[in-house]
Amino acid sequence: MVVQGIKASDAEELRWLRTGWLRQARERTSIYSVVTAGLTLLFSLLGALELFETDLTVFEVGLSIGILVAGLSVTGIVVFGGVELPHWLGFALVGLHAIVSVYYLGFSDERQNAIAALQELPIMAMYFSWFYGARIARIGELAILLAVGTAAVSGPFTGEIGGAAGPIGPANLIGAACFTWLCLEAGLYVRHRIRLESNTDELTGVLNRRGFLAKAQMEFRRAARHTRPVAIAVLDLDKFKEVNDEAGHAAGDDVLRVLTAQWMSLSRSTDIVGRLGGDEFAMVLPETDADEAAAVMRRLRSYATHPWSWGVILVEPDEPVEAALHRADAAMYDDKRR
Repeated sequence: MVVQGIKASDAEELRWLRTGWLRQARERTSIYSVVTAGLTLLFSLLGALELFETDLTVFEVGLSIGILVAGLSVTGIVVFGGVELPHWLGFALVGLHAIVSVYYLGFSDERQNAIAALQELPIMAMYFSWFYGARIARIGELAILLAVGTAAVSGPFTGEIGGAAGPIGPANLIGAACFTWLCLEAGLYVRHRIRLESNTDELTGVLNRRGFLAKAQMEFRRAARHTRPVAIAVLDLDKFKEVNDEAGHAAGDDVLRVLTAQWMSLSRSTDIVGRLGGDEFAMVLPETDADEAAAVMRRLRSYATHPWSWGVILVEPDEPVEAALHRADAAMYDDKRR
């Protein structure tokens, strides 16, 4: 059995995600919070293991205890409290991991922790890219690699130790940096693909309902913040069922593709086009009042290869997207009845 390219056996391989406590945590909070809690739990366990070492300094004992307590606390409030973690906390996690890595590579004699710090960099790079996007992740990761690399080069593990080469040589540092950056770019690519596929209508290439609502909400907030007009239109194809019944669904799909291509090519780059479902579409027109938006609709319809009806309204300040769509939908039915 294959549904949208996903085999049932693939889902079975991820059965562990349906574990009771993990499922409840995902239902009460976000994937970001669950992943962040998982990372802090991992670091807390590593901190606990370090306490069994006999050559730790007082500072390193305090550091390990602090990591253990902080990690267990964050994990607890997510798993048992269902708390949504703020995004600054994940950013702080990446920064604190970098600081700890700099310490172990540049100022400590703990060889095992220094090597572990290098090994953990790719994991943190992927986390950074998944949840913070390209600009923040690339700038942040570049700063981290420079800081960690400088600490490693000036630290005790890159020179000679007892007449022998240290455990971390130039090849190790270059390899760790390259692999970390590769993981960063891979994470950014996966993030981009997931966001694109989850917000795009596969048939027409415009935004799906989920993506449209999110984009429209952002535009509504921008318009309210700057006291600028924004219009929203609902477009519905006329006699579309007859096309499917008489010429087949493939012909209907062609009609949808052609119309959306026309709308995209004839509208402004700032306009937002989305498919709400079936043969119903919507457009957000920034910096546009109701009369200007109506003129845009008439121009678009004059080029249409298939008839469609439309309704347009000027969005009110602080109006939810769904409420605006409801008003525009009512206006569209008035146009369809004429």
